[in-house]
Amino acid sequence: MLRLTTNTILIVCLFWIVASRILVPGANIQPDSPRYVAAGLNIYQHGILSGQSYQKDVVPHPGLYAGGVLTAVEIAVAAMLSEDTYRDLVCIAKGRFDENCGGSLWSLKAIYLAETFVFHLCALFVGWRFFGRNMVAAWGVVAVSLVFKDTYAYASSPLSEQGYLMLAGLFAAAWIYAFDHAEKMRCWLIAGIFGGLTVLVKPAWLLLPVGLTFISIFALVSGNLRKKQILLASVSFCAAFALAISPMFIRNLVVLDTISMSQQSYLVSSLSHRLAFNLMSWREWLIGWIYYLPVSGAQRLFGADALLPLGWDEKSYYQFGRDVLDKLANEGRSVLEARSYLLSEYVFAMPLKFIAVTLLLLWRGIFVGHVVAMLAVPCAFIMTVFTRNGVWRRWMFILLPFLFMASVNAALSVSLYRYNLGLVIPYCVGIVWVLIALLNNLLARFNHIGFLATAKTFLPAIR
Repeated sequence: MLRLTTNTILIVCLFWIVASRILVPGANIQPDSPRYVAAGLNIYQHGILSGQSYQKDVVPHPGLYAGGVLTAVEIAVAAMLSEDTYRDLVCIAKGRFDENCGGSLWSLKAIYLAETFVFHLCALFVGWRFFGRNMVAAWGVVAVSLVFKDTYAYASSPLSEQGYLMLAGLFAAAWIYAFDHAEKMRCWLIAGIFGGLTVLVKPAWLLLPVGLTFISIFALVSGNLRKKQILLASVSFCAAFALAISPMFIRNLVVLDTISMSQQSYLVSSLSHRLAFNLMSWREWLIGWIYYLPVSGAQRLFGADALLPLGWDEKSYYQFGRDVLDKLANEGRSVLEARSYLLSEYVFAMPLKFIAVTLLLLWRGIFVGHVVAMLAVPCAFIMTVFTRNGVWRRWMFILLPFLFMASVNAALSVSLYRYNLGLVIPYCVGIVWVLIALLNNLLARFNHIGFLATAKTFLPAIR
């Protein structure tokens, strides 16, 4: 009874903390926000998913937009729930960003509140399962997750990040539960459904089943599972994954005659921005490993001019990709021809540079949490190197899907932190594991002191 009461109080406190962070006045409009909002308003006003700009009296043509359908749906729901939110969303869709634009996005923020709260509950569940049903460690994982500013930094921005957080958390929870019940195919089905639903927020997750091949090989080599069991689990996961995206897939095939899950021209633009980085020199590549640390002092080491090409401002490779390479790729070419041109000239013609730069951008992208990541990434490395047996297998299993998707983002995009929010839960687990290991070692030295010996019993055993 005491445990139930304590956990209930903590959950209420968790909700209050999340609400106090998200339900705040104002909006933080990002450059990508108008297209997300326009897609949502087209669904709300006309019942049509389209990438066209929003006009109240003009019915758009069915199509895709550069984003996931669930993000457009949640914006449409927010517009339906509140007239004030609807007016502000119209303002954002038209690109009028002033002090009166975005101040009343309350219904959208209420949706973001629910999604963020679910994410933290998923972190609690993952921590509980990972640390052998130890609630102290599980709440430790939640406490660390609250430290990551990324969990609420975009709650005032009409973007896909809060929905992505929720679905990544649900996938992580289902994924670790499936690991603990590997013989039950329904667990893999549930994990596959959440993995597929994540595609409807971040279309790049369509490549997750490719990563499942590597994870299956890892499970075969490192675990005690039989080949037949791994095969059945993989088939169950992929079948549920396909089922989750099948309505959108069928709609795109019937209505648009395409099997794509996102606007094709957006992939060309994303590739243009990313592949321009392949033009960096090897010296710039080496500098990048220091520059892309959240706290590096690179400017003092190398000078501001040496860092300009690696950043976002004028003279950067990003600007070159956006303003020059994208135009060059699309000039006189269809979307498919433009994509083929980029792959031919900037991937297959320079495979070593492409792989090297992908690793560098992966390095940049994994520092989710900015300064907090300076602790999280070393903790993840420590767990990978020093854990053994079942703990190591469990850790790698929870880390690998999100690390694979971070690699995909590094290969196909400019690898922003917010593309890799799914890493937050593994990072929280890693930080808590290292903290518990340190506490266990410290308490073991003072085991003769009564209350410290008692405190040690509340911590899970670290193997």
